[in-house]
Amino acid sequence: MTKWRVEILNYFLSRITNARTEGFNNKAKVVKRRAYGYRSFRNYRLKVLTACV
Repeated sequence: MTKWRVEILNYFLSRITNARTEGFNNKAKVVKRRAYGYRSFRNYRLKVLTACV
């Protein structure tokens, strides 16, 4: 915990976490895992955006 001391104390000052960002990253990884066979990056991007709404 001493390694993360500054970050932990910053949470108590700002009450902001990166949980939402981590959640979006997780959804993007799930879509990527299931995306085998998408024809283009555009289709992949649309699936990620749809999953995060």
